[in-house]
Amino acid sequence: MSSADQQYPPGWLTRFRHGVVSGIGLLLIALGCCAVPTFVAWLMPGADTTPALSALKAAALVVLTGAHGGVVLAGTQVTLAPLLVTGLLGWLVASHARRQDSWSGFTGLVLGYAAASAVLAGWSRLGSTHAPVLRSTVAALLFVLAVGGAARSAEYLWSRVAQRWQHVCRAAGLVTAGYLAAGSLLSAGMLLAHFSDAMALQRQLAPGAAGLPVALLGIAAAPNAVLAGVSYLTGPGFDVGTHTSVSAFSVSSGRLPVFPLLAGLPHHQPAAWAGSLVIVGVALLAGWAVLRTLPATQSWPHRLADCAAAAGIAGVLLAVLTGLAAGDLGSGALRGIGAAWWAVGVATTLLVLPAAGLWLGVQLLRARFAEQVVTGLYALASEFSADESSGDGEPSELSGDGEPSELSGDGEEPDSDEPGVKVAARARNAS
Repeated sequence: MSSADQQYPPGWLTRFRHGVVSGIGLLLIALGCCAVPTFVAWLMPGADTTPALSALKAAALVVLTGAHGGVVLAGTQVTLAPLLVTGLLGWLVASHARRQDSWSGFTGLVLGYAAASAVLAGWSRLGSTHAPVLRSTVAALLFVLAVGGAARSAEYLWSRVAQRWQHVCRAAGLVTAGYLAAGSLLSAGMLLAHFSDAMALQRQLAPGAAGLPVALLGIAAAPNAVLAGVSYLTGPGFDVGTHTSVSAFSVSSGRLPVFPLLAGLPHHQPAAWAGSLVIVGVALLAGWAVLRTLPATQSWPHRLADCAAAAGIAGVLLAVLTGLAAGDLGSGALRGIGAAWWAVGVATTLLVLPAAGLWLGVQLLRARFAEQVVTGLYALASEFSADESSGDGEPSELSGDGEPSELSGDGEEPDSDEPGVKVAARARNAS
């Protein structure tokens, strides 16, 4: 075989170039996914005078916002990102990062996506609305580096983690998923309870098909509402601007933006006992899930330490998600929408850990009670067997039919405390 026919693996520079192309393609795929609903909204009545290119630029602004780069709307910085777009970007980045066969290719992916984001931010200006180039570039770089690096390293790091910590991480993930499910049910229930108000706000903004952009924006912000429900269930609550604050213990209502998703906010202050009951109930379910996930073969101090670690990791995860869901819609009254991430993390840990400790205490008490019951029954059975063997008043060397009883291997009687000897003695007495 000649040297020309030999196949050499691609070098690091070739893989780097492939990664750059993959990063640019990744951003174009995300742009195409977001362009579909924006073009559908552009086709609705009322948008006849808007150029079609504006719909594509609006999709670019949505993509850049999803990476938490923010936009400037009429001279006001908006940092609140729709988490549905963030989730879409995270899924695309993770899948493309795992396909890279080397870290040089992943580096090209990160730099290619960041460079393409800078170009897209400079191109997508719509009048006074634009995405800051530097802020969008840095946000895209950090987003792809964090999500893609975690996706590439997750399998390797998981295989290196001790089995005990794998159980702890599974328990923390279960707690996080449980709180997200509870937040989804809470936010969906509140929106359904005030569905007529939401429809009235929708018609007030744009009646008929012209309100499709508003509906799409509400769908994109649905995960933000879920995280608001999580902050409600953990205790700290959330804010909608500077004049409205909602928690399980108090509600202060102020002027709100005209947006259908905000119709699900409670209009009256709930009873303190009802809010406390809901918070404690969800925490008890989370603590039970933690204890059921962790192995029960270790001693109770180790199990309590594992419960504390799982509660802490779950608090960190929910704190990160809550921080991603918070932001500003403007200045003044629209500043500070969402919950304090640190408060949600601390509250989750302080709720789940005592709940898991309570279930652990219940298990220990049940085990001790069961042990005492078994010991008592065993003693009662031993006493009953002794009474039967000595009831005829004859020596114990002879059985009921006058034959000698069986001896053990060394010529002595077997120990009467052994279960097998009790069964044999009962059988001979019955015969």
